Amino acid sequence: MKKILYVTDALDLHLDNLDFAGYICELAQSKLLAVFLENDESEMRTDSMIRTAAVNAGLNVTEEPLSLKQHTCDTNIQRFKTACEIKGIDCVVHRDRGNPLSELILESRYADLLLLNVSTTFSPNNEGTPTDFVKDVMSNAECPVMLMPASFNGIGEIVFTYDGKPSSIHAIKQFTYLFPQLNELKTVVVSVNPEEVSPEERYKFREWMHAHYNYLDFLSSEGNVKMGLVELLFDRDKSIVVMGAYGRSMISNFLSPSHANPVIKVISQAVFIAHN
Repeated sequence: MKKILYVTDALDLHLDNLDFAGYICELAQSKLLAVFLENDESEMRTDSMIRTAAVNAGLNVTEEPLSLKQHTCDTNIQRFKTACEIKGIDCVVHRDRGNPLSELILESRYADLLLLNVSTTFSPNNEGTPTDFVKDVMSNAECPVMLMPASFNGIGEIVFTYDGKPSSIHAIKQFTYLFPQLNELKTVVVSVNPEEVSPEERYKFREWMHAHYNYLDFLSSEGNVKMGLVELLFDRDKSIVVMGAYGRSMISNFLSPSHANPVIKVISQAVFIAHN
């Protein structure tokens, strides 16, 4: 793996995820390519948003909004480079102007992995997590996406979600090929309604998993897929959770008031998503 994207809003930089990004780059022996997205649709950025971002970047707010926006973006790029230098992360920067989603999908076409903060947004409205922008990226990215954890204290295990469908197998294989260095970690496979997968296919799947991972455990539950996954994932800690298409659906759509806390708990971990 040679090209890892770190995606950020150029105007609203958060450095909380940089330790995780550094870990992934060190693991893969790869540079970090930071994609700073600038939204040229000025109506999406109110004066108040620009001034708040400037203050967060350590600037005064005496400039006119357009000038202040550019000054803030320039400052955030320099802040990022300085933080990477301090942490020993080899990085380069792409500064993409225009529609953020279109720019990012094009970047993803020529990347191995995309690292994304689950709260990234270009909307002036308050949004929950994941934001609409993040949902769109998960659905349209042309490389695997890793939702970065809010805080990072190391990785203790890999959790694969499995339902026997091509999308879940594709995600597992993509992760395995990108991160062969993690085959010595504790590895857990969680599935819901495993009886829906034929005995022959379960055998072939376990055979493939044992060929790639040394410390395997298999967990399963019956019932509603979304609820079952939340229950199985809820108590995991220091995990990378690997999901195919139904994982993307669960994160994007399973946000009713009664279920919000479990889902937020799940996506506070690192979540790897790949789809065909």
